[in-house]
Amino acid sequence: MREIEILAPAGSIEGLYGALRMGADAVYVGTKQFGARAFADNPSVEELTEALLYAHLRKKKIYLTVNTLLTDRELEEELYPMLLPLYEAGLDACIVQDMGVLKFLHQYFPDMDLHASTQMTLFSGEEAELLRPYGVTRYVPARELTIEEIREARRQTDLEIEVFVHGALCYCYSGQCLMSQVIGGRSGNRGMCAQPCRLKLRTPYGEGYFLSTKDTCTLMHIPELADAGIDSFKIEGRMKRKEYGMFLAHLYRKYTDTYLRRGREYFTELREDKESELWRDYRRSMDLYNRGGFSDSYLFERHKDVMIYPEKNGHFGVKAGEVLRAGRGKAEFTAIEQLHYQDILEFREEDGTQAYEYTLGDDAAAGTSVSANVMKGSHIYPGQAVYRTRNQALLDKIQGEHDKIDDSFGLRGRFLARKGEPAELTVSGNGVEVTVRGDVVQEAARRPVSSGEAVDRLDTLGGTSYRWEELEAEVESGCFLPMGGLKELRRRGVAEWEKRAVPRRKAVDVPAARKKSALPVRDPVDMISVAELSQLRTALKYAGRDTIFHLKLEDIPSGDWEEAAGLLAGRRMALSFPRILRGKGKRVFEQEWEQYGGAFMGGQTEMIVVNSYAMVLYAGSFFPDAKLTADTNLYQENRWAAEAYAGWGIQPPFVTVYGRVPVMVTEGCLAKTLSLCGRGENQIPFTTPKGDKFVVVNHCKYCYNTIYTEQPAVCVADVPCRRMNLTWEREDEVRKGIGQWNF
Repeated sequence: MREIEILAPAGSIEGLYGALRMGADAVYVGTKQFGARAFADNPSVEELTEALLYAHLRKKKIYLTVNTLLTDRELEEELYPMLLPLYEAGLDACIVQDMGVLKFLHQYFPDMDLHASTQMTLFSGEEAELLRPYGVTRYVPARELTIEEIREARRQTDLEIEVFVHGALCYCYSGQCLMSQVIGGRSGNRGMCAQPCRLKLRTPYGEGYFLSTKDTCTLMHIPELADAGIDSFKIEGRMKRKEYGMFLAHLYRKYTDTYLRRGREYFTELREDKESELWRDYRRSMDLYNRGGFSDSYLFERHKDVMIYPEKNGHFGVKAGEVLRAGRGKAEFTAIEQLHYQDILEFREEDGTQAYEYTLGDDAAAGTSVSANVMKGSHIYPGQAVYRTRNQALLDKIQGEHDKIDDSFGLRGRFLARKGEPAELTVSGNGVEVTVRGDVVQEAARRPVSSGEAVDRLDTLGGTSYRWEELEAEVESGCFLPMGGLKELRRRGVAEWEKRAVPRRKAVDVPAARKKSALPVRDPVDMISVAELSQLRTALKYAGRDTIFHLKLEDIPSGDWEEAAGLLAGRRMALSFPRILRGKGKRVFEQEWEQYGGAFMGGQTEMIVVNSYAMVLYAGSFFPDAKLTADTNLYQENRWAAEAYAGWGIQPPFVTVYGRVPVMVTEGCLAKTLSLCGRGENQIPFTTPKGDKFVVVNHCKYCYNTIYTEQPAVCVADVPCRRMNLTWEREDEVRKGIGQWNF
């Protein structure tokens, strides 16, 4: 039977053990530093070291999240000493976003697997293969991929594929979001995302949570997931309570095994019967946490607007009743679900806002009338919906099922005591046997200890995760055995066995000894990035002769490519392809390139601006002689990243001295959410509750959006290799900017 890993989130040490006990084969967890969930109750290094022994004895795994951007100092002075004891204790893998971190970890911790995070925005197995030389054994594709794209990726690589199957979904392609940083200085790429996509936004077409995606649930699609060749089913949720990870690990393990053992026909029967155990568990998972109901994720959903719930953010709950009558501080409603003592109920307005919330004092059966005292002034009225946002009985049941599990590890012990010789205890298990010796055994002055009494004294392993499968003792007649000595012998025996039970690794020398290699140096030159032909014409008229003109082909219509190339005859030209090249958009672009791309061939294109791993492949195929430079989203926050990209021939990005900041690149489409498709609304402005202004630009042909700051950002530093990044500037703005910045 094919093995599929269930990978659960662990936002705390309790959540880690709970998920492993309830069915997870592996957990992903952060420490106090360097993980993408800096505000989770992350375990300490010492706690994780103990957890690794626990997990490995039970054939389970622990993956550490190191999926943020790091500086050189953090890499060499903080990450290395933090990771060293975990590596030596057998840490199974690190999940990584930063190319520099990837290179660093592969060099100094070479025997540890590395997993490429979804924040690297990988669309194909071919792109993932670029990372194999850096020790990557598994990658997490962008969460926007369809199941068909996952199948194609499986055909392209034998690297392990890990896919998110349940939980919250970012609106932006993971790793491409700068909105939290721009709004409040809390960078998602540093683990401190403030979740601006969950804010209520104001647009010219109304207000709502237009960037707030529903949670995903693919429990019903386990056969398709398994047959696509996915190796690991990943559950999102390190910021959620521990019962969430425990219960979902149990469900996905349960129904994955059901499919693998009993086949598609049986699973289909469960799926088609709305009263089956599968559907009951689906509804329980919704009761535990959901945002506006569930979506089937981009893996299976074909309509983007289905992915968004604009009326409310946060936990939506499940409908629990409807108000019959209200007045004089009381409300009466009919329960449509079994309700429980300590459930939290919410009277909700039609627009999703909360009218009143309270905690239920007694159980209530479905179909019965429930009376509630409500605060004076609350807007409660007949017909109003009542939702349950905490199912206390479900939480208690999950914890109760967890508490019944006995996963203590079985050991075998053999005790030997002879007068005049040291007492001996041999502990064995997991193919490892150790013997420890205590004090010399004395003859008893009064009452000697029997073999049975020695077993009784050694038998207790309380406070540990072990139990004796077998314990025997051979005690010579007339021996004196102090209780304290036996306890100490037992403690030492188990401790020595633990040291040898799981193999340990040794890291290479500390990074301080590393000799830094020289990075390639680029001649000082300025670049102007243009999105329209009118901008190009103006820039050519006013910019210096040595300026490089960068054509952003995601913006410039393909019918204008030939004219753009003609305008640049005798001038320096750079190109970038659409930032998102996958699915339908990729097919459209490749057709356009086949028809019009010849205008840029023949050596005229001097430079390629690399804005994705897909672009690395395209550049090597179409422009083998062109210079490569990184766009700003190929982050180079440390020297290690610059060295890694230099190995592919990619130089560091130009310094943007003027330009609107692309804060999100999204598969979700605001025009679709607002029912504006086909109405020519290429730019849609919106404002956050604190007044931050952004503009959504639709790249309709290629099926993605870019969200920009409304106003351009400027950098006044005197630096070489400057970039002016134009978006929708008019001709007079282009001319003024070139003059102001002396391009």
